[in-house]
Amino acid sequence: MSNLFNGVLGQGLSFLLGLIPLILVHEFGHFLMARKTGVWAKEFGIGYPPRILKLFRWKETDFTLNWLPIGGFVRMEGESLFEERSAIEEDIPPEELQQKQEARKHSLYAASPGNRVLIYLAGPVMNLLLAWALVVLLYFTGVPAYEVVIDEIVPNSPAAGAEMQVGDVILAINEQPVEEVEDVSTYIQASLGQPTTFTVRRDGETVALSAVPRANPPQGEGSLGILVGGIPKAGELLRYPLGKSLNYGTRYVLLMGQMTLSAPIMVIRGLIPLEMARPVGIVGISQITQQSVQESFSAGAAYPIMNILILLSLSLAIFNLLPIPPLDGGHILFIIVEKIRRKPLTPAVAERIYTVAFMVMLAVFALITALDIFFPVNLTP
Repeated sequence: MSNLFNGVLGQGLSFLLGLIPLILVHEFGHFLMARKTGVWAKEFGIGYPPRILKLFRWKETDFTLNWLPIGGFVRMEGESLFEERSAIEEDIPPEELQQKQEARKHSLYAASPGNRVLIYLAGPVMNLLLAWALVVLLYFTGVPAYEVVIDEIVPNSPAAGAEMQVGDVILAINEQPVEEVEDVSTYIQASLGQPTTFTVRRDGETVALSAVPRANPPQGEGSLGILVGGIPKAGELLRYPLGKSLNYGTRYVLLMGQMTLSAPIMVIRGLIPLEMARPVGIVGISQITQQSVQESFSAGAAYPIMNILILLSLSLAIFNLLPIPPLDGGHILFIIVEKIRRKPLTPAVAERIYTVAFMVMLAVFALITALDIFFPVNLTP
């Protein structure tokens, strides 16, 4: 099965598996909020036109399947600022005239600015919620289990006095099993100033050591005087109860969001190498997803592919909130300008802005794609 994901075919399949469902979830968020706020969606498309077939119709929405498998879209009533709004002619049949009037009442630009902001926010929010749900599911179904290893020992610390050694694997503290790095800090803080037993594995043997964690250690040394890290256990998964999964999932999404938003500042300050912060396009995403799928098959576990889906969903949410037309953030920026001016931009001005921004985005995407092809993402750990 994993052979399917080798080469160009594998990258194409990986793209379909990795990004398209996330885009459809994003568009479904717009669709749900549009319906909630009374805006009609004329079409919900899977893929981009030309159309293959109409799958079904639900109320006023046609659900369609299209030939270009690069995402999806929601086409809302009156969505374009540039649609010609001709006067209603007297010779239009009454039934058709009534339909046109009803459609105008449910068009996007008949909605209040606040409702339009909600519609544009709904897509990124759906991606954030999906990422959070996937992280919670990942912790609940199993993440790679780690052994906690001592990486550094501070001289003249309680750990040094107890003859702990770099490379010792901490198995238990006061007979409480250590399953993750955070357990070490939690158990030590509960034993400050008290004799504490540490069960470690050293050179294949189990050793019991005793130390007294300091209540007031020197700055930067910690109560015990050790720095610990994690080494994955081959083939073992650690499953958390639902409560912990919800807690860890929330913390993970908040941390990743914070790191993504702060990345440009960290690059400017030299804290992140420029090559590590370079943007990745469709080709790069396909390569990364392909590797994750292969790792999932090799490990017989879902966490590699779920992890990349989580990161992609978070990235899609944050990217779409950038205040650049025609992204969701760009639409929201236009609405803010409309509120400040107390009237929308003229169609001609808005069209020029959208056209220029779209051309710039196409050029940027072309550049990123060229980087992906000629300077591929380094997939080695």
